[in-house]
Amino acid sequence: MSILSATGRIVMVLSPINGRWGMHKLMAKLSTNEFGINWDPTKEITLVTFNRKRTICKLLHVDQTGVDCTSRILNQGRFKIMLDENLVPRSLNREQLERLLTDGTISGEYQHAVSKFLLESHLS
Repeated sequence: MSILSATGRIVMVLSPINGRWGMHKLMAKLSTNEFGINWDPTKEITLVTFNRKRTICKLLHVDQTGVDCTSRILNQGRFKIMLDENLVPRSLNREQLERLLTDGTISGEYQHAVSKFLLESHLS
């Protein structure tokens, strides 16, 4: 079972954000277009952000029923994402995001055997 919505746009912000920011701060940044996404408030969106150390991933999901913010904090290692120092968003598909949240990577070798097992059994 996934925490991800089956619909809507997924955008990853490449610029690191403060890991202490919560739903209100992320929503304010999204609403004022500080991430450069040009979001239409009537459309569903999932915003994916990371802190500078790449140990915290925040998901801000907005749809017609409301807003939720989910944090994924790694106890060991880092999310293996190349983060540039600009605010250009990168689109992700749901499979990539699911793998990122489970294993910390989008493609290539799995970091953990458990992640590989979970993802492969989930997809079959």
